[in-house]
Amino acid sequence: MMSRRMACRVTAVLLAVAAAVPVGTATAAPGPPPPAGGRALTGPASPATAGRTTAGRTTAGRTTVACAAGRGPYQRQVERWLRLAVDGRQSAADCEAVRAFQTRQGIKPANGYAGPVTWARMRLLSARTAPTDTGTEGASGDAAGPATGAVSDPASGSAAGPASGAATGGASGPAAGVVASGGCPVRSYRVACVDLRRQLTWVQKGGKTLFGPVAMRSGGAGHRTRTGWFRIYWKHKNHWSSLYNAPMPYAQFFSGGQAFHAVSGSIHTTGGSMGCVNLRLADARKLWSVLKTRDHVYVWGRRPGS
Repeated sequence: MMSRRMACRVTAVLLAVAAAVPVGTATAAPGPPPPAGGRALTGPASPATAGRTTAGRTTAGRTTVACAAGRGPYQRQVERWLRLAVDGRQSAADCEAVRAFQTRQGIKPANGYAGPVTWARMRLLSARTAPTDTGTEGASGDAAGPATGAVSDPASGSAAGPASGAATGGASGPAAGVVASGGCPVRSYRVACVDLRRQLTWVQKGGKTLFGPVAMRSGGAGHRTRTGWFRIYWKHKNHWSSLYNAPMPYAQFFSGGQAFHAVSGSIHTTGGSMGCVNLRLADARKLWSVLKTRDHVYVWGRRPGS
């Protein structure tokens, strides 16, 4: 009897609770706690706010980054490369033209800013067909020759000025002794060319380019990459720098502790390296397979800002 009464009371309570809850509602599960700082993470834009963005504008579901209003450090060079009016000032038309280039080349953010990444890409595109021909790229800075003046040519022992264009003798091959207009001597053997002014490196043999050109990062102020003739004297694929406690993958040493090697992250920085020639991992890996011990390296020019 008592058990029947108890069961009836429980049933009555459950029915009362069910009747109190409106049809179609449910209790919400607790959401995740807000991140540090007390602000909750934002989700997808609601229909009321979709189409507005603080960064730029949204068109057909694609967000366009706002145009950079200020002039970049390579404003004149970028304007000249794009065949715009060269005045060194950022206009709306300049920004749209630069942004279109950045979008085509996959540079992010595509904000029209004439910065180091955009200018490095332009230099690289110009150098791909003829790395030794600087042409009229409009780069400011030093002339194309080595900062130390005449450099001893390993093939002949004579002085080979960067713009002499004359044969110095002593080397064999159809292009022996010829110095290309870009500053890298043409020889019958492999020469790794390091153009500090344009921040480009490539390998050539005679009139043929074997590798590159690719973008690089050389030594910054106080740690300049040494100029002149060198030879690869040691290759160490998985080198670790005891001086800087950092990895140097695919290291190829040519002047004391200075070497070609890969780095993680961007090579387009203002400060430069500690003297080495830094490359993207894929480029350093390929260069490793091209250069051999005792191959020649020629470094000339000066990194802008160093």
